[in-house]
Amino acid sequence: MSEFNDWSSKDIDDLKRMKNVTIRGIDSEIYDEFSSSIKSLKMNIGEAITQMMQDVMEDFGDTFPSLSAKESLGKLKRDRISIKALDTLRISKKDLEEAGAQVKFSHVGKLIFEPDVDLATFNKYVRGINHCDYVRIPAFLPKLLLLSKTQYCGRVEPYTVEESKNKTTEVTQDFYEEE
Repeated sequence: MSEFNDWSSKDIDDLKRMKNVTIRGIDSEIYDEFSSSIKSLKMNIGEAITQMMQDVMEDFGDTFPSLSAKESLGKLKRDRISIKALDTLRISKKDLEEAGAQVKFSHVGKLIFEPDVDLATFNKYVRGINHCDYVRIPAFLPKLLLLSKTQYCGRVEPYTVEESKNKTTEVTQDFYEEE
């Protein structure tokens, strides 16, 4: 039991919310391909399926008319937040962790992810990026992963971690002066 002494109360609460599920009838080739893709994103199957189920519950519309998402939406809204209509926003790992929820960014002029935002944090907390004019990410984050969470954005640009904040500011100012 001593192995659990280092666990925070949040870790224990998260564990209590988890449920083991067996799903029969899954095509093994599809599962293997899905599993491989998820592992390459540094996620586990449970996290990925939970995310997909949340997306379905929020967005299914007329797909499953006999289901009512209203009962589940209250919980979903607690686990998700939206940031909208800002000129410039810099996001750090600490910002995302303190939110404690999946974040959707939309209509942000300049959205800049700080160099401390690692892949696991990005996957866990960034739900989507929509209608942003300019998005900058650390170059070590997979560009295609970012693009998979991005819709209707102007310019998406990776930067090396060595670049200073001044350089980031110069580049974003140049972008707006070009227009």
